Amino acid sequence: MNVADSTSALTEAVLALPRKDKVTLLALLEDSLAEEGSAAADAYDAEIKRRIESTDRGDVSLISHEEVQRRLGPKYGKKAD
Repeated sequence: MNVADSTSALTEAVLALPRKDKVTLLALLEDSLAEEGSAAADAYDAEIKRRIESTDRGDVSLISHEEVQRRLGPKYGKKAD
């Protein structure tokens, strides 16, 4: 049985469940997705914190928005002002 067939069979089985069981399954799936999203959000927050601390220590030099446009504009087909 291939993945498409398995997915189709699973979908049919889930749709045949009583409403109470569907609600339970939905809650489990939502919790599972929230846990995955939480790990990604935690990693994102840690990276932002690391970058802010790096900037505060002076480890990196910041440039203006205009400078970014000047440098990247030609690469992405936009004219610098």
